[in-house]
Amino acid sequence: MRYRHRIVYAKGNRSKEFVDFLKERNAVFEKSESTLQVVYLFEEEEWIDQLYKVLQSEHTSSMIDTIFTPEEFEKAEWLTIRPTFRFEYPQPETYYKTNGVTYDSSNYCDGCGCGLKQKDSFRLKKVPSWGKRHFLSINWVEDEMFVSSAAMKIISDGNITGLKFLDVIKNKTDLVLENIHQVIVQGILEPGFLPSSKSVKSTIVCKKCGHEKYITTGRELTFRREIFANLECDIIKSHETFGPGVICASQIIVSQRFYQLLVKHKLNKDVEFEPLTLV
Repeated sequence: MRYRHRIVYAKGNRSKEFVDFLKERNAVFEKSESTLQVVYLFEEEEWIDQLYKVLQSEHTSSMIDTIFTPEEFEKAEWLTIRPTFRFEYPQPETYYKTNGVTYDSSNYCDGCGCGLKQKDSFRLKKVPSWGKRHFLSINWVEDEMFVSSAAMKIISDGNITGLKFLDVIKNKTDLVLENIHQVIVQGILEPGFLPSSKSVKSTIVCKKCGHEKYITTGRELTFRREIFANLECDIIKSHETFGPGVICASQIIVSQRFYQLLVKHKLNKDVEFEPLTLV
């Protein structure tokens, strides 16, 4: 695996020394008509400390992606999954967490976002134009996935366990939207996430309810192997939650079998997988 930094800054608003530093380390400058410059830089251990000092002096930061090899994907027993296609917003948008439509918010904490429990279908304004895509997430909701009817059939026919599907409702009409279905993950792992300075930027303990959650760095996540030992499912959510502010999201975790099914049917192009490290 390698670590790739994504750096964004306003064009013409950075020192020559900073730009030269990036160029000397073979950074890739994204071509765009935008006023923002996006730069990708693969990390090397011998100058990583210098990079952070330079970023700090420029009053900017980077987002880190862990880039895995094909072999690492093939060997992974469990992987996180995240749709890259974002669509719409949960309806009705006003107080969507606490308006009683989709969630039971009786245990909701407005300090950290924890405590919501889904009680009914999500509502959207319309069906997405899928094109060649089959997975999506809706804005503001970080740990739920939605799929096309074609993907739902492949997953069902593949005997993937640990999930069921729920209809999505057209807002204001109570009619079922066609060709979009929520993936309901039925299980939650035992506690077993192992935070480290490599994977966790900060740990947040809510001052209102005491709930603990994590802000990750973008590097690989590590879990205790034993919590996966006797699982009889192909998809599950982490016990631990992640996210800044009132974002409080579990990791969605899938088995190698689920991963291979999506690869076989070419359904993996609009989702990101990250192999978990198990110890």
